[in-house]
Amino acid sequence: MAKRRQKKRTHVKLSEEDRGKIPTSMVIHLGAALENHTLTQLVKDTRNMMQPHTAIKLRERKTNKLKDFIVMAGPLGVSQLMVFSQNQDSGSTHLRMASMPRGPTVTFKIKEYSLSKDISRVQRAPKSVSKTAPEFLNPPLLVMNGFANPKNAEPHEKLVVTMFQNMFPPISPQDTKVGSIKRVLLLNKDPETGIIDLRHYVIDTKLVDVSRNVKKLVNIKKNFSKKLPNLAKVKDVSDIILDPYAQAGFTSDSEVEDDAVVEVEDEDALIKPKSSKDAATSSTSTTTTSGDNADQTQTTKRKKAVKLTEVGPRMKLDLVKIEDGVCDGKVLYHSYIKKTTKEINKLDQLHAIKKKERENRRKSQEANIAKKNEKKEAKKRRRAEAKARGEQPAEEDEESSESSDSEDDEPMVDSDGELFDTEAYQQDSE
Repeated sequence: MAKRRQKKRTHVKLSEEDRGKIPTSMVIHLGAALENHTLTQLVKDTRNMMQPHTAIKLRERKTNKLKDFIVMAGPLGVSQLMVFSQNQDSGSTHLRMASMPRGPTVTFKIKEYSLSKDISRVQRAPKSVSKTAPEFLNPPLLVMNGFANPKNAEPHEKLVVTMFQNMFPPISPQDTKVGSIKRVLLLNKDPETGIIDLRHYVIDTKLVDVSRNVKKLVNIKKNFSKKLPNLAKVKDVSDIILDPYAQAGFTSDSEVEDDAVVEVEDEDALIKPKSSKDAATSSTSTTTTSGDNADQTQTTKRKKAVKLTEVGPRMKLDLVKIEDGVCDGKVLYHSYIKKTTKEINKLDQLHAIKKKERENRRKSQEANIAKKNEKKEAKKRRRAEAKARGEQPAEEDEESSESSDSEDDEPMVDSDGELFDTEAYQQDSE
């Protein structure tokens, strides 16, 4: 049986170091939000927006707690945690964005939100994009507008900007290909109200410097299901290609603005010249050589019109507070509640006491684990010595082994003394 060919140039496997540098996210909803079907769909749309470095098939249970996901974020390599929640009394929806594993946590109140299906219903020509579409193979381009300069911004606004920037991997202009950027995530902040408007777009590019008929021929090359143009009413092929009344780019001139037309190096139209004369005659192309084996290629520059189509979701976020830990800890900033210096000092003392108690519990747990390991090793040595002498192990060793096994079957306890179920994590992650 023939061996399947592996693509090594386009499907390069990343090393563990490179994977660690890529931020990965987990989008969940807990509590009363599980019973809200509209909010459940918003979570799915947000996961789709955060692709490809997110848990797209994650399923929550009613028995799962927030502590469960926080504990399993480390083994799964999650760097960003997004939690949707809903208040049972007021019905307000909140979004918490936490940086793993130690925080901080930024809490937003969702003023308004629209699902992807609602946005597609309003549009005249909606963009149908599935979860496995090529637009979701790479993370979106983050565009932030209305935020203050980090040098002159307040500490809480600087922290919010940093949190949004750490959601996606950084883009280097030298290494990143323009064609790989298929989506845009726009964050627009209102300077008066401070509300952040989140929008998600898909980038569409179409040729401008060619006629509509030529564009049809180019699209037929990519999609064989489309029909060829009708040549029965023309005498020559030049009548179709050189049609002076043909529209360029989009279906109408009003859809394309002058600012949206840019020059892009067409990577699909790479030409290898047969001789040096052909390379010298081409004035509109660029030639590159590498190493002893000079591989001369020509990259054609073409004018393309860029159009953004919104695919959702859409949210309006209002900053509520910033916490020091992961969904817990000292409140660094609150937009509604202001405290005096005496109250702040009192809260700092309480947090210091809680931190000390947490460290003492952790040390006692480590000491207990060390004692259990010593007993197990001593028991193994005694049983090995008894087998070497040809004797049966003592009854005390068998009882101790049974008791140690029963201790191992007990549920695990985290650093705060709360229980969590490891089997539920593995099933949810799968």
